[in-house]
Amino acid sequence: MKRSAFILSVVVVCLVLGYIRFIERPGRRTYQAYVAINGEAPMHIAEAPWNGPDGVVLYRPGKRNGVICFDAFHSKDLHDRLLPKNRQLVTVEYDTFSDFGKVNGYNVHAVDGIVLANGYHVLRDDYAGTAGAANEEWRNIAITLIEDSGYKGMGGQ
Repeated sequence: MKRSAFILSVVVVCLVLGYIRFIERPGRRTYQAYVAINGEAPMHIAEAPWNGPDGVVLYRPGKRNGVICFDAFHSKDLHDRLLPKNRQLVTVEYDTFSDFGKVNGYNVHAVDGIVLANGYHVLRDDYAGTAGAANEEWRNIAITLIEDSGYKGMGGQ
């Protein structure tokens, strides 16, 4: 009886240690990204809905095929604080979350020293961003598909 309890205890400890070591492992990565305010960014990534008085887009070239990675926010505070840095590089820190060495999620932790989130916890609602990737080829394909479909927009006939 004591031996089976010991074996069960060892198995439970191994499972807990394995979970701590390999699953939901937090990390932090740092990149340089450009600030885009008032719709000034390549490939139209800073246009509607990100070109308003509270729109901020952070973008950087991706590693392959001309892709641009970006994070966009609707935050008047962030907009006003980053306005002097428009079209300039800033440091962006990301909190990353990994399972077995593969990143499966992230949050923007800080932009130019302005802390937006700690781990999964975003400090303010307007600091919750939207992430995306853009490519000129993808954009051209999307425009062609829209034009070919005859779609005229929300108010079109």
